[in-house]
Order: sequence, then structure tokens, then C-alpha cells
Amino acid sequence: MKTSEEYQIFIGCHDAQIDNELVKDHELSDVISNFFTRKEVDFSLLKMVGGYLYNDGTFIFENGVIISIVGAKAKEVVKLGKLLSMYMNQESSLIIRNKVGARIL
Repeated sequence: MKTSEEYQIFIGCHDAQIDNELVKDHELSDVISNFFTRKEVDFSLLKMVGGYLYNDGTFIFENGVIISIVGAKAKEVVKLGKLLSMYMNQESSLIIRNKVGARIL
């Protein structure tokens, strides 16, 4: 089994400027899929619901996605995360790197 790196990009839909979601839950998969198709990047997509605390003490729940990318370089994934944040009008995205054992069957 070959060891590889998996990157997960976590990104939400809640826009702090308008205090609402710009992309509705039923549109989310299409929007993200179109983004990665244009970038020609292999990916997997999981929908999620998460929450976070604003500095003013407000707690926000939002729909979001986890995008999984295996075998890409760290610099490429960071660039994609930044572009995706701008594309989704988000302040930031979270990127997690995991070592995984991978085998194509």
C-alpha cells in the first residue's frame, strides 16, 4: 500500500457581510463541482453543517462542504483553498492534511 497525502478543504456558505448564505444548500454541490471541474482537479465532496463563534459573541450555524483531494501538492491545495474562499465570498477556509494509505483497485 502506497502512502499519500489527503487534503481536506472545509468551507461554509454563510456570508458575514450580508449575514446570510449566498449559496443555498440545494445548489452547493453544483457550485463546488463546477469550480473544481473548471480547475481540472480530482475531488470528493461531502456536505456538512457546522458552527462557529464570531468575535462579538454571536454563534452562527451554516451549511458547508468538505472537499477531499488526494495526491496534490500542498501549494496547489492552499492556492485552491484561497481561490475557493474568494469564489464563495468567505473570509477563510480550513485546510487539513492527513497521511493516508491508498491503493487503486
